[in-house]
Amino acid sequence: MEPTAVGPSADAEPRRPRISALRRAVLRVGAGLGAALLVGALVPVWPALRLSVDGDRLGHLPLAEGEQFTVSYVHSIDHLPIEENLEVRDGELVADSTRLRQFGAGMGQIPGQGTGRADGEWWVIEDMNRHVGPELAIRVGTASVDHRLRTPDAEVRLSPCLTSRRVAVEPARISTLVLLVGRSPQPVCDE
Repeated sequence: MEPTAVGPSADAEPRRPRISALRRAVLRVGAGLGAALLVGALVPVWPALRLSVDGDRLGHLPLAEGEQFTVSYVHSIDHLPIEENLEVRDGELVADSTRLRQFGAGMGQIPGQGTGRADGEWWVIEDMNRHVGPELAIRVGTASVDHRLRTPDAEVRLSPCLTSRRVAVEPARISTLVLLVGRSPQPVCDE
């Protein structure tokens, strides 16, 4: 008796597994969703402020449309605090208001720019609508000047590590990925 073959004959073509039309459609949709998620994570859509030090990127501060950010410092002559509030309008920075304790050198209301009023110990100048441009450059003062940037969700102290350095603040758009895993713009002092 001759042995019988149990599997396919050597002459038979190997069978390929069949993928159903439904499975192919599911795979296509899955690949499309994966690609859309990847693109969505990489496309810069979220408004933010980009901080750079002497041309090197420090990081980003998320800032929603219509929100203001504040540059605060202590005046180098009268040693009293000043807060300047800015916002992003059409990709440009605009100074909206200033709060100060007293008029110091180079401070105060410019005729035709805003309205001044007392607010307790502060003098406030509102509705300034002063065009700053696409970038705000800050020459960071010493620790006693205490330069800071504040958004509704964060504060960055500049003076402890960046005295005499140029910090540029500019409107930007960041991706979801950068928003989720981007590093904090808080400078780390060299030891």
